[in-house]
Amino acid sequence: MRRSSWGIVAAILSVVLLLSGLYVAATYNSDFGRLQVRTISIEDSGKLLSGLIYVPNAATIENPCPAVVVAHGISESKDMMSNIGLELAKRQFVVICLDLIGHGQSDGTVEEGNSEIDFGVSAAVKYLQTLPYVNSSEIELVGHSLGGGAVRAVAIENKNIFATVLIAGGLGAQVQSPDYGVFNATFPKNLLIIVGKYDVLFNLTELETSELPSAFNCSNPVIPDITYGSFEFGTARRLVEPSTTHLFEPIDSETVAEIVNWTANTLKLNRNAEIDSSINLSYPEREIALVLALVGSIGISLISVYPISKLLPKPSYETGKSEIKAKSQSRVYLTWFLLNLVLFFPMILVGYAISFPPLLFGASIAWWVLVTGLIGILLFAKNMPKLWATKPNLRETIFSSFSISGTVVAIVAFLILFCLSSGIQVFSKLDLRILAPILQEITQLRRALAFAVFIPFFFAYFLAEAFYLHLSKNSHASSMNKVEKTTEWAKVVFVKISPFLSVIAVQYLPKLILGIWVLPSALGFVAEFFWLIIPIFIITTTCSWWFKDKTGGIWAGTFFNTLMLAWIASVVFPF
Repeated sequence: MRRSSWGIVAAILSVVLLLSGLYVAATYNSDFGRLQVRTISIEDSGKLLSGLIYVPNAATIENPCPAVVVAHGISESKDMMSNIGLELAKRQFVVICLDLIGHGQSDGTVEEGNSEIDFGVSAAVKYLQTLPYVNSSEIELVGHSLGGGAVRAVAIENKNIFATVLIAGGLGAQVQSPDYGVFNATFPKNLLIIVGKYDVLFNLTELETSELPSAFNCSNPVIPDITYGSFEFGTARRLVEPSTTHLFEPIDSETVAEIVNWTANTLKLNRNAEIDSSINLSYPEREIALVLALVGSIGISLISVYPISKLLPKPSYETGKSEIKAKSQSRVYLTWFLLNLVLFFPMILVGYAISFPPLLFGASIAWWVLVTGLIGILLFAKNMPKLWATKPNLRETIFSSFSISGTVVAIVAFLILFCLSSGIQVFSKLDLRILAPILQEITQLRRALAFAVFIPFFFAYFLAEAFYLHLSKNSHASSMNKVEKTTEWAKVVFVKISPFLSVIAVQYLPKLILGIWVLPSALGFVAEFFWLIIPIFIITTTCSWWFKDKTGGIWAGTFFNTLMLAWIASVVFPF
């Protein structure tokens, strides 16, 4: 098939993926028209909080329904908890998935949330109580991690909270002050606790034997998957330990099924029914459809600029002036592997010491990519005479790769992707995501400023990465056929993600085999972010590979990835 024909097929496929993915996701998200979904703003002491509300058509003034507030964990957002909101709303509960203070599209900072401890959950409860189609005496709170502490703080001050679900949060030393209350047989009412078997932040044995028996009104260790107490009197208790990790707990199917059944048992829709873990869940189909729509959106943004890229002149080094020695390729890859791996955890600590850009975790990521990029460029310059047959210098290589046209192509492609994703979120209340929403609209000035601040940090990183992964003799040689190019792409992508795969393997294999954590507590929690980093870097490496193949240079891919990651970082991390 001719190259132009392949381009037409790829364009059609991208459009089909986007439209079909959005249609399926929107259909499931509204439960085939039986739910109304919209974003709301809630005022909380001068701050505006963003929420996603699911309202079943059955909820009316004549038939007010019970309601639920769902609170996410640190550095997450309302969208990541929307699977719980969807499944509860399908069962005739009104649900608000809230952006906690400092997160997502809500105002404030994490420090302000810590001082208020409820992170805006109390304001969300009060908002629900003003809605005429909500039964204000039947309210449940669901919180994950940071959100768990927030909902526990609200449960002690609001007597209308008839059920509380703590997902790996609201437990342990972090919630020992009187503001969070003391676990006992009646507080919180109808308590469901969910902690994954592979949650690095919790010791399940200690929970079962020390912290939870008083709440479960028993003197012996708590037995998982057994319901204690009575729903009618608010003393029901249950501990569930799904086979999942801290990051994946809110989207784990067992977790969601338990929450759905617990809510139904508690809020008078199905009182005294048996727990049924086989309940039918539809959110996985929605998530798969959103991933396909994401792939289609990126495909459209890249293919749309292909006609422009064909007009670009090939950079001078593509003619063979800077061919790398074949035996040096593995050494180049290994250097980039080690730089990413060795510098990650030290730079995470630097980010805590230097809180700029002013986003939690975002500062750590920014300093990691900047230092990795700068050291990578310096090492590359030092070793170029040893690696290249014709011994080019770094200045020549950078300037020969620079192209104003390539920069324009990158900006146009980015703007297409940005407008597509933002439009989708505005009109469909859906966000493009992989595990977590990564391409969200920018609705706040401070998020826009954070986007600009992140650009130089990521530019250094992706420029260095282009040297190590794409500036070589074997990358996109014009003589390669489709199979050879695909094989070469797969190799480069594997080199890119292998440092993070290795950390995941080192962390989880000993836990699975020997029952021990190599990286405990906070370090292990940071390592969990690699589950999200890996798919993002698969996307960026694929994009830079595509631009290199189509333009012959590294500049367009470097700048496109810089803009995309600066965007992701500016909307994902909390202030």
